[in-house]
Amino acid sequence: MSLSYQQALRNERLNAIEVTLATPFIVMVTQYVPVLVARLGASPLLLGILTSGAALMLTLASALGPAWLRRVPDWPRNMTIPLLIWRTVLILTPLCLFLPAYQAEAIVAAVVILHFAAGLGVYAITTFLARMTLPERVARLVSMRWTMLGVGMAIFTVLLAAILDAFPLPVNFIAACALALGIGSTSIAVLSKVQVAPPAHPSAARSRADARAFLAHAPARNYLIITLLAQIGVNAPGPLITLQMVRVLQATNVEYGWYLAIYWLSLALVGLFVPQLTDRFGNAKVFAGSCLGLGSQLVILAIAPSLPVTWLAGFVGGATSVALQVTSYALMVQCAPPDKFEGYVGVHSTVTNFALFAGPLVVSALVDDGVSIAVGLLICAVVRAASGVLTLRLSLTDPTA
Repeated sequence: MSLSYQQALRNERLNAIEVTLATPFIVMVTQYVPVLVARLGASPLLLGILTSGAALMLTLASALGPAWLRRVPDWPRNMTIPLLIWRTVLILTPLCLFLPAYQAEAIVAAVVILHFAAGLGVYAITTFLARMTLPERVARLVSMRWTMLGVGMAIFTVLLAAILDAFPLPVNFIAACALALGIGSTSIAVLSKVQVAPPAHPSAARSRADARAFLAHAPARNYLIITLLAQIGVNAPGPLITLQMVRVLQATNVEYGWYLAIYWLSLALVGLFVPQLTDRFGNAKVFAGSCLGLGSQLVILAIAPSLPVTWLAGFVGGATSVALQVTSYALMVQCAPPDKFEGYVGVHSTVTNFALFAGPLVVSALVDDGVSIAVGLLICAVVRAASGVLTLRLSLTDPTA
């Protein structure tokens, strides 16, 4: 039995609340923990391991995601258990600051290991997301989640930066992590109230992924190739952006926070209009345009002579990132082989997380070997742009449909 319109709207409202409450946790883990590791003297390679090691755990979790859902098939238990474990990262991070040595390495190890739990939770949410609303409202649900994420990230990025700059280590991180953990944990309770529709193909939901079936389906195969290149370009420059802001441009936590706030406000604003853009131009063209825009973000960061110039990069990055994320999910749904959506989610997630693993590690190693941060950013800009061009060249529609 499918959801009623009222149930779909209720689920969408709960999703909006959940994402907003989760943002302080996301801010700390994805933005200020890497900055902390950099300030503790981490090398570019260690920062690359932070990103790539976490991605390796996400890749492993994605590969085991179907088995996890077979083991714990009922929503929301398959989501709440791993996400509650993942939240403990904000307990371990402040504790690592009391170690006499190897503080940065210990934080990296804790974050990387706990990403396995995060991966299982994200896999469950991704698989069930399309069943939280009506089929014709999926793009709006994804867009709304990213819009509310942008609003929450903009608010908590600045708020947590102020806390981090107001107190010395380790007091500042204890206070910031406690606040983020307290608010972020309530998001799990909110999401657990979402009602999901039963799978359209119950037997397929439990079948193991058949890689040959995905590769034989042209749209599915082509989109996996595009995803690999695009996600390498999107994720590879992560450690370099942190180094460019903190070490090259000497940004404080508050100054870095303003760049991030502009990024997330731009994401929230543009996210309101992405469904209209996809209705007019189609998912593939909007996806391709967002790849080109994300490339220009890195060009601006690479040549920025001062911090205020990076605000433009933040605005461009946020606007194009939300377009990429919304259309990425929509294209995954569009390109999945018939009756094999759940299995395709696992394969697509594995490809995405492999790119998240390989990209930052390779680029960080290049910088460790002497390539400048600016050149590394420009290389990633070319990869991002190339993925946009490839999207327009490969077919993402099934001619037999």
